[in-house]
Amino acid sequence: MIPIDDCKLLISCCNHKGGLYLVHFKQQQPEIKKILNVGCTGITKYGSSFVVISNSHGIFILDENLKVIVNKALSTELDLHGVAIDNDKAYIIETKTNSIGIYNLKNNLERIDEIRFSPENDDICHVNDLYIANDKLYVSMFSYPPRKNPLSFANKTNQGVILEYSLKERKVVKICHDKLLQPHSVLHYDNKMFYCVSGEFLVKRNEEDIFKCLGYTRGLAVRNQTMFVGQSESRQIPVLLNKHTNILLDCGIYVHDISTKLSSFIHIPSEEIYGILVI
Repeated sequence: MIPIDDCKLLISCCNHKGGLYLVHFKQQQPEIKKILNVGCTGITKYGSSFVVISNSHGIFILDENLKVIVNKALSTELDLHGVAIDNDKAYIIETKTNSIGIYNLKNNLERIDEIRFSPENDDICHVNDLYIANDKLYVSMFSYPPRKNPLSFANKTNQGVILEYSLKERKVVKICHDKLLQPHSVLHYDNKMFYCVSGEFLVKRNEEDIFKCLGYTRGLAVRNQTMFVGQSESRQIPVLLNKHTNILLDCGIYVHDISTKLSSFIHIPSEEIYGILVI
């Protein structure tokens, strides 16, 4: 295990064997506890509480002790992914409809508005994750402008982007990064943009490759010089082996020291990591 200060992580796992896990590092050793026994996707902090998204169970709000205090069911047809919070509003990605639904955290989680990247009610962008900074949304998606079949492995071109959307002007301002193969987990840290290029097993900082996993890469957090990177059990193994010489069939997180470039790997008893949050 590489040296790491005592800290806690929330890790969301989606789909089969999904759940929400608490990983507590004590004296270099991780203690793992399952908090929710349902598939979870987006996670974020809200004051002293936490907002957790589940496609099967909707929106959870957990208190500072990680006890559920609110749960609001939403349609499972929305295919809920990432979440971010700004001014008591939760911005929740509704992948099925190429949308970000805006929910009022102060008024019974009422859906009050939306941002759409395509008028079609079918997943043609595969919008998945977002981050808010200075009245701007930074959003990752597999295809933009919208195209048919963004999830198809038959399409080998890298169509994914991370775009900047102005909350004030209510429009896409620019494409920050493009030609990406299945981007996820966008965030800002130390005035730099970090994100996963999942199909390439990469983490990038702006344009720079700074970490390469041995499997499908999704879920990212940074704390000082330590980066936490999620790895899921990869699908489409025959296709991936055309590009990668080694694939690790394990689900877990890498604990990576950005300065020394040394890493440890911690197994998580699930199959697919979605999000990582330092708490």
